[in-house]
Amino acid sequence: MQKLDDGAGRAAIVTVDLSPFTDTSLRDFERLEAGQALVEACHNLGFVKITGHGFTKEELDVAFAWTKRLFDLSYEEKMTAPHPPGPMPHRGYSGIGVEKIYSKEDMENPDCSKDVGQELRKIMDFKARHPLESYEIGSEQDDQQQNIWLPHEVLPGFQDYMNSLYERLAGVGKMILAAFGVGLGLDPDATTALMHLCSERHCQLRLLHYPDIEREKLLRELVARLPPHTDWSTFTMLFQDNSGGLELRDPSTQQFLHARPEEGVLVLNIGDMFQRFSNDHFVSALHRVAVPEAGTVSESRIPARYSIPFFVSPAPSHTVETLPQFVAPGTPIKYAPIKFQDYNAFISKYQYQSGGL
Repeated sequence: MQKLDDGAGRAAIVTVDLSPFTDTSLRDFERLEAGQALVEACHNLGFVKITGHGFTKEELDVAFAWTKRLFDLSYEEKMTAPHPPGPMPHRGYSGIGVEKIYSKEDMENPDCSKDVGQELRKIMDFKARHPLESYEIGSEQDDQQQNIWLPHEVLPGFQDYMNSLYERLAGVGKMILAAFGVGLGLDPDATTALMHLCSERHCQLRLLHYPDIEREKLLRELVARLPPHTDWSTFTMLFQDNSGGLELRDPSTQQFLHARPEEGVLVLNIGDMFQRFSNDHFVSALHRVAVPEAGTVSESRIPARYSIPFFVSPAPSHTVETLPQFVAPGTPIKYAPIKFQDYNAFISKYQYQSGGL
């Protein structure tokens, strides 16, 4: 495990090598050390950088090449696979500014107590003004949400490649969850409960494109590339290009830290479901995409940014409840059991609104 500062004397994101879980020649004590490093990093910050995840640089280059080919299509071509006007199914293409970004912190805002929908439209108006387009993909075995694909002639090979990428990433998600189990020292029953936090048929692959933008608009907060939010999932695995701008909030200082892009490195952030499962041992990480660090962009414009997040999630019908290991006389249970589909529906119902904000 490597721990550095961010150049300003603040804690930076730890990098953990999980190759002991992908290289069968390595031994149990090496897996234990890697798992414990993963647990410690996520307990402290809710964020971690991961190497040894199994993807090569060449494989990631291919993934980003496909992503760029998708978003280089004309708007009319991309709209041959449109995201529906409502939140479900959460599949297909969404144009710039269509999706609204809310998190559990927004929902817990006291100003939202009377009329959630109406008040969110007032309070979070700024959050609607983010120049971003996306494409959502799930498992072909998901019986609740069917994928919405571009016609083959629009982008030949896209569907087959993305299906294979989804399966690879779902496997990585399972591997990382198993590493958490080793690091926590869970017994078999607790490990089984932990592994239910990743249903390989119910995760989500997302392709994101942030067009280039005037630097001044971000600095003056006229728009937000991606506003501060948490993810609803168990955890999110992210590959990002070298554009920069991803930041996370350190829960101990409330300061935002740069998640600097590094070639071949996977960034993981804890989501709401893991926070509930662990009774706040792991806290869902607030993060955003803002102005890249000084020296990485021109004076006037910030270049386009591409990223590939994968949301590791339980099955919709699975009830997430706190593991007894995280409960003690001085640490009572903080969260009632909840089905993932109920939690998901409450927040996502405001994510897509016809007419916009």
